[in-house]
Amino acid sequence: MVADIERDEHAGPVPDSAWHADAESRAEKGRVEIFNATRPGGLDGWTMDQDQYQAVHDLILEMLDDHADPDGTIKLQAVVNAAQDRYGNHELFPKGRLTNYVRYTKTDMEARCEVERIPRSSPQRITRWRSNS
Repeated sequence: MVADIERDEHAGPVPDSAWHADAESRAEKGRVEIFNATRPGGLDGWTMDQDQYQAVHDLILEMLDDHADPDGTIKLQAVVNAAQDRYGNHELFPKGRLTNYVRYTKTDMEARCEVERIPRSSPQRITRWRSNS
């Protein structure tokens, strides 16, 4: 038998109502509802443009796949730095600061069970969602 993986409090899943709200927001407004597993109902209370979200989402997964340490983790700051390098002058991000985009997208991805933070890691480290099996 495999022991349960210790999960950070930000790990999902979120309720079905959050997924419904996200689908509606994407269809009607072109915006992603940002999930947060620590909030009632699983919604953080704000949205992000779908194209901005997808760019950051894909970068986070790329960093985990191509630049993670041998244990499969990466420092969140390394992801922020890579996002800043790639998108700091991109038209999708006219103000040029990517820190919040990365942090909120990462929190959303935790709630969607795509990535997870390593509990008590300092500096914060993330990995792909780990199965209990």
